[in-house]
Amino acid sequence: MESLKPVLLEYLKSEYDVSDAVLKHAENLLMQLKKGSICLKIESVEESPAIGRGDETRPCPLVFDGEFLYIQRYFEYQKRILQKFDLLLKNGKLHIITGGPGTGKTTSLAKILKNRLNETILLAAPTGKAALRMEKSLEKQDIKKNSNTLHRLLGYKHLSVSFKRTEKEPLEANIIAIDECSMVDLPMMAKLLDAVKPDCDLYLLGDKNQLASVEVGSVFADICEKYKKDKSVYEELYMNHRAKDAPGIDALSKAILKSTEDNPLETFENDNVHYYENNKLESRWFAKYDDNLFSAKTTEEALNFLEKFQILCATNAGKYGTVLINDKLCERAKNKNAEFIPIIITENNYQLGLFNGDVGVKDKNDEFAYFSNGKFSVLTLPTYDYAFAITIHKSQGSEYENVAVVYPDKAKANEDDETILTRELLYTAITRAKKECLIFGSKDVLVESCKKGITRVSGIKDAQLKS
Repeated sequence: MESLKPVLLEYLKSEYDVSDAVLKHAENLLMQLKKGSICLKIESVEESPAIGRGDETRPCPLVFDGEFLYIQRYFEYQKRILQKFDLLLKNGKLHIITGGPGTGKTTSLAKILKNRLNETILLAAPTGKAALRMEKSLEKQDIKKNSNTLHRLLGYKHLSVSFKRTEKEPLEANIIAIDECSMVDLPMMAKLLDAVKPDCDLYLLGDKNQLASVEVGSVFADICEKYKKDKSVYEELYMNHRAKDAPGIDALSKAILKSTEDNPLETFENDNVHYYENNKLESRWFAKYDDNLFSAKTTEEALNFLEKFQILCATNAGKYGTVLINDKLCERAKNKNAEFIPIIITENNYQLGLFNGDVGVKDKNDEFAYFSNGKFSVLTLPTYDYAFAITIHKSQGSEYENVAVVYPDKAKANEDDETILTRELLYTAITRAKKECLIFGSKDVLVESCKKGITRVSGIKDAQLKS
């Protein structure tokens, strides 16, 4: 987004000779985009050939709809989303299921699918790991259907932002179900909906309280808010059926969501959640690897460990970020002569069947890597990072038996670092744990982060379609 700022502002000056006031609005809009919003809320803006109303034959670089200012591309994405939702709604084909971990979202979907197994059903999720989890969850309900990544579902085109499946060549299905929808950004949601036929039942599943997508938009949370009063469309599940196994995690997750400036959450300790200052991380957690991953003699043992223990960091950089923690544990693994090192894929490779977010292990000689779907030469892998510690964002769509959540020791001076420390971030982190969660961090930083929620501006919640 930083690279877009000088390009757009210079373009507006050179091609449209806009006023300083319009330039200032455009600059503020770009700042909002950088924070994940898709538009800027303003009362008014002066007339300019650079600013359209969204219905021009020749698109303008900016669009003002009377309430929000957009970059033209994002306005068009939002318009396509709203139009398709409106059409699906009229046809009785839009279905939204939201709820926290363990509330039975997949079970609710399974009950619907069991009565329609003779029809064409397509399943997908934003990441390979989330797609696999969806597939396995449905398999437990005696439904054996393949689940793909959204990129694979829509037909990935090499070095292109477009897909093979579009409005002109839609997906052939009676039912399409998408899991982990909170991870889906604005452009991807628009492209998905383009490929959905008006007579197809679309099921969108996710946790509206989780982190929003890494890129712009909070589409799933917005549509939940938009349709929450329409019970023919919207279903919210509240009871955590797994809470009996770890009631403390369930209780804390709910307390985090209720935390406010006036009524802040101040304790992070209960039967299943334990709080420590972050300088205790090495003494309390690192030794877990010695008797488990570092002692693993087979790939099965190593991969099994990765489902049991995971460090989740709020940031990549800093003393308590993923980079430094991974460096320390790589050195510890070397000293222990460990056979396997955990890695996480950071880009999709459709030829190999490896996707951004997939976690596996590589051998200590850097010859082979092992994932749930097979063995690969390290030389052929797409880009990857070490995965002793991953960011909370990267953990979305995953669950582990035990989790260590690591927060910074102080709020950063850099505004971007500070704004990511929200209640949604901590909620997402602790709800990855099924049995036990250890939180390492400054208590002051944790308390302050729980007072703040993600605020992303969009026109989706309240927009009325213009005919």
